[in-house]
Amino acid sequence: MRTPRCCYVYRVAADTDIDAWLQGEGIVERASRVEAMVVLAAAGLTRAGKQRMANHKLEAARRALWAGVTPVCADAACRTAAGRPALPIVTTTRERCSVCGGSNTKRAVKTMVDACRKAGLKRVLVLGGSKAAHTEIRDALAGSRLEVRMIHGLDGSPSSKTALPDLEWAQLLVVWASTALPHRVSQAYTEQRPRDLPQVTLARRSVEALCMEITRFASGDPLR
Repeated sequence: MRTPRCCYVYRVAADTDIDAWLQGEGIVERASRVEAMVVLAAAGLTRAGKQRMANHKLEAARRALWAGVTPVCADAACRTAAGRPALPIVTTTRERCSVCGGSNTKRAVKTMVDACRKAGLKRVLVLGGSKAAHTEIRDALAGSRLEVRMIHGLDGSPSSKTALPDLEWAQLLVVWASTALPHRVSQAYTEQRPRDLPQVTLARRSVEALCMEITRFASGDPLR
């Protein structure tokens, strides 16, 4: 007589530990996960004291969670840039951060835009920088009220006549000296710069450094 084979039945869990799920979503602090649970309870997806959630609710929980909190990483600069948002702040991984999204450049752009808004600085003229850097800046500023005109140092030969409209438009002139910027190009602008137009010179090449320099100016010399 054959010995009957044993049959094993494997069951997939129908629910998930809420705290572990929130950690997987990128909320790194226990206090922040408690705040997130309050948001989920307000959305009717859990209740006080409940530790698990049905798996079929997870997608709705994800939508309610990120619509109901302000995710910010633990970096001090991001905490400052976040200010006091209407939605509660939860501490997350850098990739989830609404300020930097894991990028120092993104954080620097947001900080610059906020500083310029507070200072009344709306129009910045930048001499120099690569085309890739110009594209990165334009993309990062999409939707903001800060306008930045960028003059690529290797394109054309600006004259006093062509440079003057840009100078009259600008509230701040930035000379990005560490990038490809021939003297003839910078000279066309700097030699006829109006006396009431501030100028700063930047010695570092990164977009982050450019944003930080503009932020320093806006924070120290408001144009209201």
